[in-house]
Amino acid sequence: MSCLFKSDYGAPDPGFDPLAGNGYLIAGFEPHRAQLAGAQNLGQLRAMERKFAKGETVTWCDDGYGWVYDAKVGDFFGAILAFVILPWLLLRVAPALAERMKLTPAARAKREST
Repeated sequence: MSCLFKSDYGAPDPGFDPLAGNGYLIAGFEPHRAQLAGAQNLGQLRAMERKFAKGETVTWCDDGYGWVYDAKVGDFFGAILAFVILPWLLLRVAPALAERMKLTPAARAKREST
Protein backbone atom coordinates (compact mmCIF):
# COMPACT_ATOMS: atom_id res chain seq x y z
CA MET A 1 0.00 0.00 0.00
CA SER A 2 1.45 3.35 -1.00
CA CYS A 3 0.35 6.69 0.28
CA LEU A 4 -0.50 9.86 -1.62
CA PHE A 5 1.28 13.17 -1.16
CA LYS A 6 -1.00 16.22 -1.13
CA SER A 7 1.75 18.45 -2.50
CA ASP A 8 2.00 16.28 -5.64
CA TYR A 9 -1.42 17.44 -6.78
CA GLY A 10 -0.98 21.18 -6.49
CA ALA A 11 -1.94 23.83 -4.01
CA PRO A 12 -5.28 23.72 -2.23
CA ASP A 13 -8.02 25.50 -4.15
CA PRO A 14 -10.15 27.49 -1.68
CA GLY A 15 -13.16 27.49 -4.01
CA PHE A 16 -13.05 23.75 -4.73
CA ASP A 17 -15.98 21.70 -3.46
CA PRO A 18 -16.07 18.07 -4.61
CA LEU A 19 -19.71 17.74 -3.54
CA ALA A 20 -20.97 20.78 -5.49
CA GLY A 21 -23.60 20.29 -8.17
CA ASN A 22 -25.19 17.25 -6.51
CA GLY A 23 -21.79 15.54 -6.43
CA TYR A 24 -21.25 15.24 -10.19
CA LEU A 25 -17.47 15.17 -9.59
CA ILE A 26 -17.75 12.04 -7.46
CA ALA A 27 -20.23 10.18 -9.64
CA GLY A 28 -19.59 6.46 -9.35
CA PHE A 29 -17.81 6.79 -6.01
CA GLU A 30 -20.77 7.63 -3.78
CA PRO A 31 -19.86 5.03 -1.11
CA HIS A 32 -16.66 7.00 -0.52
CA ARG A 33 -18.42 10.37 -0.40
CA ALA A 34 -17.14 11.28 3.08
CA GLN A 35 -13.50 10.67 2.17
CA LEU A 36 -13.76 12.35 -1.23
CA ALA A 37 -15.25 15.44 0.44
CA GLY A 38 -11.81 16.05 1.99
CA ALA A 39 -10.14 16.63 -1.40
CA GLN A 40 -8.65 20.12 -1.62
CA ASN A 41 -8.39 20.31 -5.42
CA LEU A 42 -9.31 18.35 -8.54
CA GLY A 43 -5.94 16.57 -8.70
CA GLN A 44 -6.35 15.16 -5.21
CA LEU A 45 -9.91 14.10 -5.98
CA ARG A 46 -8.86 12.22 -9.13
CA ALA A 47 -5.98 10.52 -7.29
CA MET A 48 -8.36 9.38 -4.56
CA GLU A 49 -10.80 8.06 -7.15
CA ARG A 50 -8.01 6.06 -8.84
CA LYS A 51 -7.15 4.45 -5.49
CA PHE A 52 -10.78 3.58 -4.82
CA ALA A 53 -11.19 2.18 -8.35
CA LYS A 54 -8.34 -0.26 -7.59
CA GLY A 55 -10.00 -1.26 -4.32
CA GLU A 56 -7.29 0.40 -2.21
CA THR A 57 -7.66 2.73 0.72
CA VAL A 58 -6.50 6.35 0.64
CA THR A 59 -3.65 7.25 2.94
CA TRP A 60 -2.00 10.67 2.87
CA CYS A 61 1.71 11.15 3.56
CA ASP A 62 3.17 14.32 4.94
CA ASP A 63 5.90 15.78 2.79
CA GLY A 64 5.62 14.85 -0.90
CA TYR A 65 8.75 15.54 -2.89
CA GLY A 66 10.35 17.63 -0.17
CA TRP A 67 13.19 15.10 0.06
CA VAL A 68 14.40 16.19 -3.40
CA TYR A 69 15.47 19.55 -2.01
CA ASP A 70 17.50 18.00 0.80
CA ALA A 71 21.24 18.73 0.74
CA LYS A 72 21.98 14.98 0.89
CA VAL A 73 20.45 14.48 -2.54
CA GLY A 74 22.62 17.23 -4.04
CA ASP A 75 25.67 15.76 -2.33
CA PHE A 76 24.83 12.34 -3.76
CA PHE A 77 24.68 13.67 -7.32
CA GLY A 78 27.86 15.65 -6.72
CA ALA A 79 29.62 12.46 -5.63
CA ILE A 80 28.40 10.67 -8.76
CA LEU A 81 29.81 13.48 -10.86
CA ALA A 82 33.14 13.52 -9.02
CA PHE A 83 33.73 9.78 -8.69
CA VAL A 84 32.02 8.30 -11.75
CA ILE A 85 31.52 10.76 -14.58
CA LEU A 86 34.71 12.85 -14.34
CA PRO A 87 37.05 9.83 -14.03
CA TRP A 88 35.30 8.22 -17.00
CA LEU A 89 35.83 11.39 -19.00
CA LEU A 90 39.50 11.51 -18.06
CA LEU A 91 40.17 7.84 -18.79
CA ARG A 92 38.06 7.30 -21.92
CA VAL A 93 37.18 10.52 -23.64
CA ALA A 94 40.33 12.61 -23.10
CA PRO A 95 42.76 10.10 -24.71
CA ALA A 96 40.42 9.55 -27.65
CA LEU A 97 40.09 13.30 -28.12
CA ALA A 98 43.86 13.76 -27.91
CA GLU A 99 44.36 11.03 -30.51
CA ARG A 100 41.77 12.54 -32.81
CA MET A 101 43.42 15.97 -32.52
CA LYS A 102 46.84 14.37 -32.93
CA LEU A 103 48.00 15.61 -29.55
CA THR A 104 50.65 13.00 -28.76
CA PRO A 105 53.76 13.75 -26.67
CA ALA A 106 55.93 13.46 -29.81
CA ALA A 107 53.77 15.90 -31.76
CA ARG A 108 53.82 18.31 -28.84
CA ALA A 109 57.64 18.17 -28.63
CA LYS A 110 57.86 18.71 -32.39
CA ARG A 111 55.67 21.83 -32.16
CA GLU A 112 57.68 23.22 -29.29
CA SER A 113 60.99 22.78 -31.17
CA THR A 114 59.82 24.79 -34.19
